[in-house]
Amino acid sequence: MTSLIITDSRPLIDLALADELDTLLTLAPDLRVLIPDMVRHDLVAHVESPGAPDALEWIRANDGRHVFVQCTEELEEFLVLRRSASDASVRHHNELAAAEILGRELARGAETLIMLLDDAAAGHAPFLKNLPDNVLLMSTASYLDKLKSRQIRHAVSAMLQRFMARGRPRA
Repeated sequence: MTSLIITDSRPLIDLALADELDTLLTLAPDLRVLIPDMVRHDLVAHVESPGAPDALEWIRANDGRHVFVQCTEELEEFLVLRRSASDASVRHHNELAAAEILGRELARGAETLIMLLDDAAAGHAPFLKNLPDNVLLMSTASYLDKLKSRQIRHAVSAMLQRFMARGRPRA
C-alpha cells in the first residue's frame, strides 16, 4: 500500500486553488492520503485564506475512504505552547507532525511513502535528511509540473514497481 503524507497546509491550498486535489487520489491504487492533525488545524486557523475552505471540504468529503487525518503528539504540544507564547511557528510544527507520521508509517513497515512538501520547505526541512529509499519527496510545484506533462502517474508507478520487485529472486 502507498501512503501520501501532506507535510504542510500550503500544498493542499495550492492544489485547491489549481482545482487538482482529486488528482492526489489517482496516484496509485489503494493510496492513503495522510494529513497530520496539525496541518488540518493550520487550515482551520487560516480558513479565510483562498483555497483553505476548499481543502477542508475535500478532506471532509474523502475522510475515512482515501483521506485520513492522523492524530499527533505535535498538535497537543503546539496547543500547550500557544497558550504560553502566541508566536509559535506553525510551519515548524506542521513539519514535525509530518515527521511523526512518517516515523509511524516506517515502523509499521509501509512499502512506499510519498511526502508532498511545500515548495518553500522542499530540500531544507530537517526530517528530509537520510530518508530510506522507499520515501519519495515531491514539492507542490514539481507535482503540478509533472501533472501537466502527465508524468506524475508514471513517476509513482515506476517507484511502486521498483518496490514490488524488491525481495523477489532475480532470474
